[in-house]
Amino acid sequence: MAKCSICNSRKGKRSCKISETSICSLCCAETRKKETCSGCPHYRDPKPQNKYTDLPMFSLQRMKNDFDLQDYGNAIESALCAFDQSMGNMLTDKTILGILELLLDKYHFKKNVLMPEDNLLAKGFPLVEGTIKSDLADIPAETIEKLLGSIYFVAKRRSKSGREYLDFIHDYVGTRIAKGLRVRKSPF
Repeated sequence: MAKCSICNSRKGKRSCKISETSICSLCCAETRKKETCSGCPHYRDPKPQNKYTDLPMFSLQRMKNDFDLQDYGNAIESALCAFDQSMGNMLTDKTILGILELLLDKYHFKKNVLMPEDNLLAKGFPLVEGTIKSDLADIPAETIEKLLGSIYFVAKRRSKSGREYLDFIHDYVGTRIAKGLRVRKSPF
């Protein structure tokens, strides 16, 4: 097998349509461009990844002591419960995390969120966003951003592989039925 025609140090395992030679995967990744490499089986459109691990959020202690913040968070989480209930309580935490990531894309990363291809995300995102717009209309954007960061942190921490976070918020927050009104599965 020939050496990479670009770096001349690794094996050239990929046939490059630009240089018409064999190149290594590292050089392929470093040199590919959309205008010259589209159509190549090794080309992928770069997807900018948002970093959901370093989000601004309220401390758990602050959330515990601030009843207004709890109410705001409950509005968002109860909308997630309402969406789950509308889907026959068959959603998983993965879908809920996806909806929260879309909300974070909009509120924290300030991106124009396009409707996702995933049908559940496409249905759930507008429902929860609508709740934020109606129930939390007077809340500063920075507060909503930190609330979403806090909720995402808790959801990631509680989620294992199924519905652990969803079951938790169904029990302790409840399902949104109208602005400021929720129904819980289990009473305190």
